[in-house]
Amino acid sequence: MAYGSAIQQHLYYSSPFFVKNIISSFYGIQQRKARSGPQFDQSLEFLRDCEYWDNDRLKSYQLKRRGAFLAARIKETPYYRSGEAYQSYLINQDFQEIPILSKPQLRNSLERFYPDDLISTPHRWAHTSGTTGKSLIFPISLSCFQREYAFRALHYSWGKVNFIGRDKIAFCSGHPVAFHDRSKPPFWVYDWKNNWLLLSSYHLSEKNLVFYIRELEKFGPVMIGGYPSSVYLLALAYKKHGSGGLNLRSVYTASETLFDYQRETIEDVFGCKTFNWYGNSEMCANIVECEEGELHLKLEHSVVEILGDDNGECQPGESGRLICTGFANNCFPLIRYDIGDTITLSSNQVSKCGRGGTLIERIAGRVEDYIVTPDGRFVGRLDHVFKDSKNVIEAQIVQNRVDEVLLRIVKDAGFTSHDEGAIAKEARHRLGSSVKLRFEYLDHLPRTSNGKFRFIESTINHTEVLKGLVG
Repeated sequence: MAYGSAIQQHLYYSSPFFVKNIISSFYGIQQRKARSGPQFDQSLEFLRDCEYWDNDRLKSYQLKRRGAFLAARIKETPYYRSGEAYQSYLINQDFQEIPILSKPQLRNSLERFYPDDLISTPHRWAHTSGTTGKSLIFPISLSCFQREYAFRALHYSWGKVNFIGRDKIAFCSGHPVAFHDRSKPPFWVYDWKNNWLLLSSYHLSEKNLVFYIRELEKFGPVMIGGYPSSVYLLALAYKKHGSGGLNLRSVYTASETLFDYQRETIEDVFGCKTFNWYGNSEMCANIVECEEGELHLKLEHSVVEILGDDNGECQPGESGRLICTGFANNCFPLIRYDIGDTITLSSNQVSKCGRGGTLIERIAGRVEDYIVTPDGRFVGRLDHVFKDSKNVIEAQIVQNRVDEVLLRIVKDAGFTSHDEGAIAKEARHRLGSSVKLRFEYLDHLPRTSNGKFRFIESTINHTEVLKGLVG
């Protein structure tokens, strides 16, 4: 697909459709190979075995994994090895005395979180989604990557989707599969290796959506996955243009807040259950929705504390910050890491489905708007614009006019005109050339009362624009 250098992107975008499918499928082969392996198989077998363990047994396993992970990583990671509090933990085993790690602390000492054996450990590079405007680039061990997809495969099975067996799946979640200024279909590409249809989430306009629906009905997926904002638009379009021929088993949403009105429309139109999923690029938390509509914080995945403003442990019914300790990524260990999102614990902690895990009432982080383009496209999840910008401390996208977008940036010391050009290029890839881009450089970005800011701020009346899809 259109990842890689400028030359590779040009070759991809200028290729005939069948060649793009070949390129996408080759990329799919590489990704499937990376996901598959001994750790994937072992992890999935274990997850199936412990799926209905009670919380006492899950917590016992969790503490054992945490203890072994911390003992090794504190000794082998420069940041922790030089910290007095971490050395004290090795002696007294008082986990609560370990300081909470903030994102600025992590960013300012990034390479000191790389372990001594990074070069000899098979790994790949990842970046955070940057929903608060910040993006970190870091290594993930191959074993952790495979383990994460075992959790994904188990979750898909709850919606009667066989992730391993190549069930037909359509995704609409930020893949750069079509050139940003493309005005006619296809706005998608096929990954034949995985049996996936990858739909562009950047071309969802009223005039284009009818083509999306025709391709979906032609493909006949058993599942649609993607950003809630994108899947919601597909549901509105299917209600208007669909023949009723889709026979979905489930819909999976992730990476944005799933609003009640979106869920109601998606489930009503597609006639199946919507499963919400929460994770993070750092792979140190996992919250998944079951068939009964309850959100389970998976205790076998990682250690996640829910802390209030006073850093006290939240009780059922209370809201707090996620403080995460993963125990799988040896290449970038994070201990008591403040991920930046908040959740509300369910008052009732007895699950209907019988599975273990802490029950979550609501995930409060990751609320975003759309950007609307002059040609009527709704574009969400634009953190990709800044994902490779190492010299950007924070960023925000503001839209007050349909034909103009303001990019607010807090620069790092190394920021140059080259960085601005790269950001503008990424924005053009997603928004097209009809939107004017303006840059504004600030010392800091404005926060709300809870210390956060909206990554996308818009004063556009989206309800009026959406009337064309609903009518």
